Amino acid sequence: MYLATATRPDISHAVSVLSQFNCCYGSDHWIAAKRVLRYLKKTRNYGLTFKKTGKRIVGYVDADWGANLDDRRSYTGYAFKFADSCISWESRKQRTVALSSTEAEYMALTEATKEAIYWRQFLKEISNDELPITLHCDNQGAMLLAKNPVFHAWTKHVDIRHHFVREALDENKISIRYLDTSNMPADDLTMALPNPKHMECAKCFGLGPDESKISK
Repeated sequence: MYLATATRPDISHAVSVLSQFNCCYGSDHWIAAKRVLRYLKKTRNYGLTFKKTGKRIVGYVDADWGANLDDRRSYTGYAFKFADSCISWESRKQRTVALSSTEAEYMALTEATKEAIYWRQFLKEISNDELPITLHCDNQGAMLLAKNPVFHAWTKHVDIRHHFVREALDENKISIRYLDTSNMPADDLTMALPNPKHMECAKCFGLGPDESKISK
């Protein structure tokens, strides 16, 4: 759990899913947990690498609609990068059932917006930087819903607490940009991925081998 929340975003989703079975685990969960440990052993020299780039904080947000087969709740995943590496991330099951992929992505966008506002305030305090934080999203429906309050009558049931995204957008606290699903690193925080895609996302997070340890 410490690794998943502090230094290894690449195992966050696996740990989040396994944590749901702490009190009702079976042999399948043991096998899955041992697989995570084998992966960590194989990548024990991996860590977050920060570089001076001059780039601002940027966020990536995604959701896997109806991912859980038991209760059909979706998964929220977001990650924020600064200095070419992750500084904040989360993989968590959503509290309510989303009735569409747009709604699931919009709910994920809500959580990412809260985190973005925190980082914007942090930058304002240390450097007087008040520019909006850019969030990358791969669902155009969720982006339209955030920008247009009358987009689709069937979204009236969406909990009002999620609509503060629009207010943050109007107040220029965040900006939202489309990013194709194939280039979305937050996928790794919402679902199990094939190894090549998983390693690609880990690299995007800023995770890589410690060269000093390799040389030794």
